[in-house]
Amino acid sequence: MIKKILLILIVVLLGVLIYFSATSKIVKDFKDGKNINVLFVLDDVDNTENIKFFVVKYNSLNEYIKVLFTDENITILYKTKKARILKEMILETPPEKRIEFIKSETEKLLDNKLTIDYHICVTKGTFENIIKVFSKQEDLKDNLNLFDMCLQPEIDRDTRMVAWIKTFNYIYSNFNRFSFIKLVKELYNKNIVINTNFELKDLFLLYSYFLNEDKTIKYADIPTLNKRKRIELDEENRIKIIDFFDNDYSSSGNYLKVEVLNTTNKSRLAIKAVDKIRENDFDVMDWGSSSKKYEFTTIFDFVNDYEKIKEIKDVLGCGEIIFRPKENSLMNVSVLLGQDCTIYDKLDRESED
Repeated sequence: MIKKILLILIVVLLGVLIYFSATSKIVKDFKDGKNINVLFVLDDVDNTENIKFFVVKYNSLNEYIKVLFTDENITILYKTKKARILKEMILETPPEKRIEFIKSETEKLLDNKLTIDYHICVTKGTFENIIKVFSKQEDLKDNLNLFDMCLQPEIDRDTRMVAWIKTFNYIYSNFNRFSFIKLVKELYNKNIVINTNFELKDLFLLYSYFLNEDKTIKYADIPTLNKRKRIELDEENRIKIIDFFDNDYSSSGNYLKVEVLNTTNKSRLAIKAVDKIRENDFDVMDWGSSSKKYEFTTIFDFVNDYEKIKEIKDVLGCGEIIFRPKENSLMNVSVLLGQDCTIYDKLDRESED
């Protein structure tokens, strides 16, 4: 009798799943290999400094998941109106209209070549809960510290960007059916409501597809220029960011010219990194020290050659790659060695002995 009831339940659940799959637009898009562009927003009404947003592109046929960072302090230029800082305009927008405003302005920055169909908006507290669910106990403190670093305005933007990357990568690498179920329970038990236009059925259907995917996350930063003491969109390089989203290739075959800068107080770090990179057949054109200090090693890719530049990351054993298109640069790659870079050579070992 019990077996019969279980069998009936299984058949019913399968029927419901099949029905939902057939009526879910996002699942259809997924199966058809269409782009799924999601706007992720962190919006804390209690602390307006915590407004952050990113665009995530997913395509079942492509090799990469792509994430685009946007500088919220970019100045939006108007032909007939006074120029305004994007963050200030967002904060002046009523909370219930912010998602649509951010979506609209982000699409304009990308010359309306990219359409954002879905959004997920969470508060700081909700995202902390997400981090706790996905974190191993031994990593929890470090992950919460990383997230805190993401939100500190006194920390330079590049460091905050890399902190976000490390946080996203950790959550993605620990995404499985157990953590997903745990997250759903956590949200339910704490009565946490996430502002999204995803339907509940979509989340349950998509995660099963998502778990079977093995994709690399590529990160890009919308290109800007410092002009007249303000941050403006780099119009010449905007098309390269659009191309980054539209195409799934790396510009392999480039003759990469690399610069290496030591942003720490560790002696001889740059020259040690140069030796290792050159041993792997990269042409290091320049090296030295930087007055700007970085907590994390950051590798700026100016030409969209992820696979080749990843070899440099592997050589160093650290670093996060960010595509930031840049015209008229003498270099294709800029490696900024941070505190997390530990390269030892014979002299180091002798001094330790």
